[in-house]
Amino acid sequence: MRIAKRFLSSLVLLALLASACLAQGTNFDIAQLYSNVGFNITKIFFKEEGGFRDYSGHIFYDPEHPERSRVQMTVQAASIDTRNETRDKTLRSDDFFDVEHYPTLSFVSTSVTPKPNGALDVAGDLTIHGVTKRITIPVRYLGRRQMPGWGDFVGFDSEFTIDRTEFGVNGSRWSAGRLILSKEVNIHLAIGAIRPGSK
Repeated sequence: MRIAKRFLSSLVLLALLASACLAQGTNFDIAQLYSNVGFNITKIFFKEEGGFRDYSGHIFYDPEHPERSRVQMTVQAASIDTRNETRDKTLRSDDFFDVEHYPTLSFVSTSVTPKPNGALDVAGDLTIHGVTKRITIPVRYLGRRQMPGWGDFVGFDSEFTIDRTEFGVNGSRWSAGRLILSKEVNIHLAIGAIRPGSK
């Protein structure tokens, strides 16, 4: 009987220790006010820049065990903004993003690999124009700070390149088949997120 009680006590202790370890991770909501989703692309021989204004997502970050971390982010395709309404209308059309049929772009992580100096390799599924591909994004952890009256903040930064044609974002009618826009799109994410209820 004593052996059974000791065994049960050990199981309870292990469960509490596991819970304590998991509790070190924290959930955060991506805040548009402190974030930026931008991109640039080469047109003929110069850079054109743009971004998206409407997006949301959630981050679970565990500084003690970064490999347990995860992220999910959704971007509204119609919120594309290149500071030119005529161009934005073209980009929203079925020749590019086709926002009527594919209203969102999304990324869902599948694994996180810690790297030196706070860097992370975040692998996951990127969906654009209804096409999903597994990619790995290099991410830098910028830090965490508690701002009284504002909330508990965490920051991340990432730059990576994708081939837009792999996702069917071709613009072939717009350019009459000429390669005016480069296939490579450089994406920059500056992500600020707030712990819910921390204000």
